[in-house]
Amino acid sequence: MDVKVFDTHVRTRDGRYLHFDVLTHGGDVERATGFARRFLADRGLQDADVEQSECLFCHSESAPPEVAAAITQQGYFIIPLQGC
Repeated sequence: MDVKVFDTHVRTRDGRYLHFDVLTHGGDVERATGFARRFLADRGLQDADVEQSECLFCHSESAPPEVAAAITQQGYFIIPLQGC
C-alpha cells in the first residue's frame, strides 16, 4: 500500500512541543488534520489546549504490512517522533 505522510507539529498552550507523522491512504490534508486531532484527543489534548498546529504533506512511501493493516482498519497510522 502506498501511503501519504503528513509531517505534524503541535505547540500546546502549556509550552509542550509534539512532533508526529500522520500516515493515510489518501492525500487529503483536512482528513489528515482530523486524524491528528483524534490522536491528540486520545492523549487528553483538545483544540483549546493547542496554541499552534501544522499538518503538511511531506511525501509518499510504501507502508510495511502492520502499518497498512492499521490504515485499513482505522484510516490512519501515527508515528510519534518528539514529545508524544
